[in-house]
Amino acid sequence: MSENQQSSRSSGRLHAFGPSDWLVWLKAGFLPLQAGAPLAFPFAQFDRWQQQREQQRPVSEEALDEEWQRQYQALPESVRGLLSFEHFRAQGGSIEADIRAAARRRQGADQPHYDTGWLGQARLLRLFPSSVCYAGWRDLAQGFSGVAVALSSTHKSLASSRERPLFLGPVRYGEAHRFKVSADNPFPALLEDHRAQADNQEWRLLMPAKTAAQHQGKAVLPLGRDLVRAIYWSVATPEDVVEGLRALKRDMRYRSVEFGCVTPDAHRWQLQIDPD
Repeated sequence: MSENQQSSRSSGRLHAFGPSDWLVWLKAGFLPLQAGAPLAFPFAQFDRWQQQREQQRPVSEEALDEEWQRQYQALPESVRGLLSFEHFRAQGGSIEADIRAAARRRQGADQPHYDTGWLGQARLLRLFPSSVCYAGWRDLAQGFSGVAVALSSTHKSLASSRERPLFLGPVRYGEAHRFKVSADNPFPALLEDHRAQADNQEWRLLMPAKTAAQHQGKAVLPLGRDLVRAIYWSVATPEDVVEGLRALKRDMRYRSVEFGCVTPDAHRWQLQIDPD
């Protein structure tokens, strides 16, 4: 059983991992959100690679015939009265090359693809059920030098509203692409990941950048009262950052929050929490 699955502390909680400079954000009462598009690379742009392949693939005769017909019908009626379709198609030269290129574009346009413009409007927070998520500490907390913040998954701050629409949902791993926007898929490609990441059991909090709260020009999640349930550091977190985190205990917003350090287990290749 994975560490994520066996962590009893994570019940009703989701954990955000970040670098040591998150201390500044915590003092201000926010967690920073990240842009969504880079997280979906390269799958969200696979249509670009498809187009590159399509440029090397022969255009079907059917697609070429349809494009000749489309281009001929687009000519002014007065021109079509003087030039038959057969003579138009016999023009050759640059016009034939242009029509072949247009046919290739239309032939590839039928391929489903993600709306990367819409994807770029997303802001998100990556969340994990376990406070001892190895990937969270290694990658997002920059080699065990950062922090983890446990959030109450049922807090009203994580509920959607007309003024601030948001979506909190689990990531699907290795499944079919879902290209269309829907109530349970508001930003296609941002609730999907490779099967190799399945053990992380990740959740993502998604919202449009234009309606997200802002602090110092960056989209953020405000840390409302009782939203934060625990704050952890780890073995490589700088000592001055640890002292800064401990000082948060004097802040009314964090008075009831648990504090602790995530360390290697002495008996096996796992992580454990040492309460502070």
